Amino acid sequence: MRRIASFVAGAALVSLTLVGCSEAASPAGDATRSGDTAAYPRLTPACPQVTSTGKPPVVTVAQLNRIVAGLDLPLWQAGDIGASARLPDDRIVWVFGDTVRRDGITPRIVANSMLVTSGLCTSQVEASTQGPVIPDRADGVVHWPMSVASLTRPEGNFLVVISARIRRGTAGSFDFTYLGSSATVFEMPAGGAPQLRHQLDITPDTTASDQVNWGSAMTVSGDRLYVYGTRLPSPGSFGRALYAARAPVADARDRSTWQFWDGTAWVSEPERAAAILAAQGGVSQTLSVDAVDGHFVIVSKRDGDLGNTVYAWSSDSPVGPWTAQRGTKAEFQDPSGQLKYAPLAHPGIELADGRLLISISRNTTDFGRLLRDPTLGRPVFAEIDRP
Repeated sequence: MRRIASFVAGAALVSLTLVGCSEAASPAGDATRSGDTAAYPRLTPACPQVTSTGKPPVVTVAQLNRIVAGLDLPLWQAGDIGASARLPDDRIVWVFGDTVRRDGITPRIVANSMLVTSGLCTSQVEASTQGPVIPDRADGVVHWPMSVASLTRPEGNFLVVISARIRRGTAGSFDFTYLGSSATVFEMPAGGAPQLRHQLDITPDTTASDQVNWGSAMTVSGDRLYVYGTRLPSPGSFGRALYAARAPVADARDRSTWQFWDGTAWVSEPERAAAILAAQGGVSQTLSVDAVDGHFVIVSKRDGDLGNTVYAWSSDSPVGPWTAQRGTKAEFQDPSGQLKYAPLAHPGIELADGRLLISISRNTTDFGRLLRDPTLGRPVFAEIDRP
């Protein structure tokens, strides 16, 4: 039987700081680490406040794509996923999976990374070890972020990142085993660098191919944190089924507060969870679910990771029923070996035309080509109609 672990407190596991500032008009090609590692945690001068009025800027997709194309941060040259959350101070945190860093930095590839943006300025988050922001396990298992949420509690502001625990193989980029989900909690001081405070396994290690990947998406609505999971019903399936859990924002660390939708009611036993969206015509392993304009909105490829079309599903309820709406094309693989996958919505960023901003992860089947040209592995922004 699958179980959900309770949050456990602990000391900071890694010191983090914000380093460098890359703006649209002047990519930070010379941004470097400064100071002694003993000074961690610290905030190296980076991005200013969002605006003098305190209101986030309105942007365009073309503007965002120019910024991404021009980034030259030493610790972030490319990365996939790029889930985002807006902080109470109006900065935006972005979490990425496998990340390519600048040639000459060791290690060249890490399993995860984090950027913080303020308006059109981007700062990189650096661990004192120059390793991943969420440390690898001692046995070599790594963390691939899937979703992120910003939580405000009386004791401060926090960021929750849910990641997939991955054991890499040796037969290439697609040789890996999903073991389960973990949550990492960061304290987020206003204007400061994230500080890792707690880390836990949500589900225990298992190689079962039909397990629910809890944390594939996450959102906050009112006083509830909603956590979504995806499940591949059989190895031959394309789409994944979607499941839902919830917990109070004020006490999500307490396992006894978690509930799971069983098709008719919220229950405490995770094994009773029932699909809220069927696998046939279903979603990708990683997706986004957001509370947008009073609705819950799913953004994902239809028919799973290998699908070629981004869809949005909407509902007045966090568990459906869902109305599907075709979004935009995103061919999984083109003749050159370029991959497009894992579309995610970013409702915390307002577009000038009022549409919904999405990002689509990109990569290539040629690892050597990616190292020579990391821009091939940077997400691309697009937009779809709001459901």
